[in-house]
Amino acid sequence: MTKALRNFTGRLLLVGCGNMAGAMLDRWLAAGLDPALVAIVDPYAAARAGIVPHASLDEWQAAGGSADWIMLGMKPQQLGDVAEILAPLATGDVHLLSILAGVSIADLAARFPDARAQVRILPNLAARIGAGVSAVATSGRSDDAAITALLDPLGHRVTLADDSTMDLVTAFTGSGPAFVFRLIESYAAAGERLGLSAEDALALATATFGGATALLADSGEKPGVLIAQVASKGGTTQAGLDVLDGDGQLAALLTNVLRAARDRGRELADIARGEG
Repeated sequence: MTKALRNFTGRLLLVGCGNMAGAMLDRWLAAGLDPALVAIVDPYAAARAGIVPHASLDEWQAAGGSADWIMLGMKPQQLGDVAEILAPLATGDVHLLSILAGVSIADLAARFPDARAQVRILPNLAARIGAGVSAVATSGRSDDAAITALLDPLGHRVTLADDSTMDLVTAFTGSGPAFVFRLIESYAAAGERLGLSAEDALALATATFGGATALLADSGEKPGVLIAQVASKGGTTQAGLDVLDGDGQLAALLTNVLRAARDRGRELADIARGEG
């Protein structure tokens, strides 16, 4: 990939560097971000060449830490404690980025009122390979070019007018990869129950899902058009589709899955505000 971030000069602080924030950071480093510009506050963060993780914000400050960009990636429940320390530092031209589930831009603005901008980002794990989806909403005087430079190496970027739909986006694209992985796992398990080896079932399921989604993206067609190209009246595919579509159970199941994830995001927001 091109070194899209080789000219990025802002100092970046990651508060929390678990699976999602770590995937973003690894992609940024692969895109040319200078590790000398990065600081991590997370006692459990994996070691990365050129970056020394700090166990706490106090330790980072004692080491002379400063930042132009602060990204929050810890648990939403920790927002109050983190803001108490960082809010006095998030002033002037500092951008406050957040990937915290359920924490709205209004919540961020209340906690970090003097930041140049509050930026809410909803990425997903496929950012690790540059195939993610990142929804973004901003407030304040954001440096849109720099935000674009950070997000584009992660994959597809969707800019929202506001963050009113972010709880649903969290469920839909943020949690979505896990739901897809579960579908693939279950598809493979069904193949195994009907006689395939575990290894063959998983390999075939992975390739089938991967090929189907790649074809959908490349074709520009709606799913129904491609379904019609696979299924013929009275054939094997249609027999399976009749089970999938029976009584609308699949659509109802997926709606309930998304609703549960969305509602949990709202609960996390209440907890972050101290209301839960």
